[in-house]
Amino acid sequence: MNDSEIIEAYDINGTVIEIGARVKYINTDTVGVVTDIKRDSDGEWALVDKTDLYYNVNALEVTDAEIKADIGEHKATATDAAQYLKKQADAMGAQKVEDVASSTGGG
Repeated sequence: MNDSEIIEAYDINGTVIEIGARVKYINTDTVGVVTDIKRDSDGEWALVDKTDLYYNVNALEVTDAEIKADIGEHKATATDAAQYLKKQADAMGAQKVEDVASSTGGG
């Protein structure tokens, strides 16, 4: 296959998926725009801009759904929690992070 070959790909409903199409990943309802399509021995794959991941086209659905912005969303990690607890402990003086975590029910 050469780079200029146009790949025909179809979503779960048999609708043609083209670069620029808005699609929804059916497992998580993530919506994004297709920026690339490729084929390998496992099938056709579409690159979705929202996640910058390739999805098997059989798990995508062409949609008119709006793309939701992640404005202000931040998912805290364990490191974020530990840093927060350490700052709180430092502010309280003598307590250690472990003491704060155990007294607040943190893990």
